[in-house]
Amino acid sequence: MIIWHEIYERLKSAPSDYEYDLKPLKVNTHIHSPYSFSSFDSIEAIVEQAGREGVSVIGINDFNTMNGYDEWAEKTISNRLFPLFNIEMIGLDSNMMAAGIRINDPDNPGRAYISGKALSYPVSLPGDDQKRLRRILELSNHRIALMTDKLNVLLDTIEPGMAVNYNEMVADHTKGMVSERHLARAIRIKAEKRFKDNSSRTGFMIKLVGEGYRNINTGNDAEIENYIRSGLLKSGRPAFIREDPEIFMEPVAIKDLIIAAGGIPTYPFLADFNDGMYTDFESDISRAAEKLKQYGFFSVEFIPGRNDYARFREYAMYLYNDGFIVTFGTEHNAPGTKPVEVIAGENYPLDDDLLKINYEGASILAAHQYLNSLRGEGYLNGNGIPKRERKDEFVTLGNSIIRMVNNTK
Repeated sequence: MIIWHEIYERLKSAPSDYEYDLKPLKVNTHIHSPYSFSSFDSIEAIVEQAGREGVSVIGINDFNTMNGYDEWAEKTISNRLFPLFNIEMIGLDSNMMAAGIRINDPDNPGRAYISGKALSYPVSLPGDDQKRLRRILELSNHRIALMTDKLNVLLDTIEPGMAVNYNEMVADHTKGMVSERHLARAIRIKAEKRFKDNSSRTGFMIKLVGEGYRNINTGNDAEIENYIRSGLLKSGRPAFIREDPEIFMEPVAIKDLIIAAGGIPTYPFLADFNDGMYTDFESDISRAAEKLKQYGFFSVEFIPGRNDYARFREYAMYLYNDGFIVTFGTEHNAPGTKPVEVIAGENYPLDDDLLKINYEGASILAAHQYLNSLRGEGYLNGNGIPKRERKDEFVTLGNSIIRMVNNTK
């Protein structure tokens, strides 16, 4: 466990060793662990790959849960990586939904993905908020249990006696939270065990998900799982069940929960998708920035690997110059392998400006997390407003803390 008081004492005795070197370090502030769904099998695997790639700051960003925090703290600190403790939730703005306005979900008007960055650790969350998170997790898992039942009826009509055992899936493939992606993986594994040769397995999968299965790379597990999910589990597909409305909080309520947990509410930009398209909310960056500030969001993030480099850079620079904390991540919340180091577009390394922005943002988050965990207030004041006039102080402090943990100068 991180002992913030130990860092405090070390900073008092040797601050000059760290505070003047502001050369940007590699940062990934948004990565999902197996405590929600991850392309990695373990937190240890995430940390090891980050270390090999020279990433110095890394943030866990699981959906609706903080259950991975203790293991995250242990594995990152022991490997000299600075840990950020984050969370991600899905909100639903009822007014925007009624108006048909897409926020950062391109398919569902009113739905908003929201991150909380740099939460207090050890976790400090009021009891009512803890109950709400547990309730969301219970409802989310119950939905997948119902989808499993629906899927098993279909499986039995195609291959009598074949079924996915929900409890076994939870025990074997999750850390307590189960998702559509876990179910897709369980189907793939079940098919591989049932049909030993590729020909019979292909025949079964065509009956299950359609002729398009012939066109995918059957040697790529991630491609198979993505195809199963899109063919069986998404809206309009045979095993789909709509989420219970209680799963979704209003975005302002999520913002308040994040602040109560000591974190900084952060808006994840989808930015350009599908060859330059934008959602209704994000299409005008200046208007979106003003709206975010009105809603109490002064921190934003991007997953640059899914964006066009030039468009992503334009948005990131605009928001940084407008005073937002701006950070980048990779998600890793889908099957498949990719770097932990943040890249943009197809394979563009971050340029010097983007590296600076990302590291500066991570330094503010690190300082906020440290001060809030130690003293009860960090970069945000008691009303959730950032102390922008003291930004440089937070960058300097965060840089010192990060380098102390990394033992990197």
